[in-house]
Amino acid sequence: MDIKQIHYFLEVCRTGSFTSAAKRLYISAPGLVKSIEKLEEELGVNLFVRTRTGVCLTPSGNTLLRYAPAYIRQHEFICGEVRRVQEERETRVEVLMTWGLLGFFPNDFLSRFVRMNPDIQLTTRSFTLENCREAMLKYQGEVALYFGKMQERNFETLFYREAPLCAVMGKNHPLVDKKSLSLSDFADQKLVLLNNDSGVTESLFQELQEAGCTPQIVLDSMEWTQAMEMIINAGYVSFCLYPREAKSDQLTVRPLNDLKLMVRFSMVKMRNVTLSDAGKRFVDYVIARMNGGKHLPSA
Repeated sequence: MDIKQIHYFLEVCRTGSFTSAAKRLYISAPGLVKSIEKLEEELGVNLFVRTRTGVCLTPSGNTLLRYAPAYIRQHEFICGEVRRVQEERETRVEVLMTWGLLGFFPNDFLSRFVRMNPDIQLTTRSFTLENCREAMLKYQGEVALYFGKMQERNFETLFYREAPLCAVMGKNHPLVDKKSLSLSDFADQKLVLLNNDSGVTESLFQELQEAGCTPQIVLDSMEWTQAMEMIINAGYVSFCLYPREAKSDQLTVRPLNDLKLMVRFSMVKMRNVTLSDAGKRFVDYVIARMNGGKHLPSA
């Protein structure tokens, strides 16, 4: 039932006349009659009986009259809630991420955004890659940040970057001074792997085994600090995407001749869904951070 039809119905009930109701509603009498007839057709009942002095309600009409005010109040409440949520959306951004992703951003990645945008409420949630995809499809987040590849035609890519896997070693590792490195050079080394992207990690594990290397430890990407301790203090080597916040003065990062695997970072939104103002500001912030802080104002 169209809410306008209910308002028209109530006005006819109040005046007892289509002509009088039409005048009060500032519409034509034939137009009002047509609207009520459509309502009757939708309900499958007659609401009014015409008399010499006007109209009177049928039993079905009386039933509608009993519930019509509550129907209008419910409609107004729903419309108000929808508008309220839209207003709140403009000052709120919900971001979905894959586990461990924040370990590869500067330590102040989130706090800097919050300081720069005190009027925005930032909400983040972390998932596996597949669960992140499902959460986006359920509109549980406005923007998603993740490592790996997510095949989904309903997503629009806002930003992506690929980076090669490198060998990460301590400054005193015996292979640091070797001019050129290949996977086979690490056949007798202690290896710790970080799972940034399950697809890439699986391919890396296979390539290492083919080169005679057997990783002893595999950690989730969010456990980078544990891996770093093992690299710096226990002589381990890792093949991973190197976090910006790692202690570069204690580590050496070297490319390998025969390791061409790339880790992909992406930021997406739902296709054909307009970003809120808060969402746009967060997206611009991420792009500026990923581009080395270009055009990024001070916090």
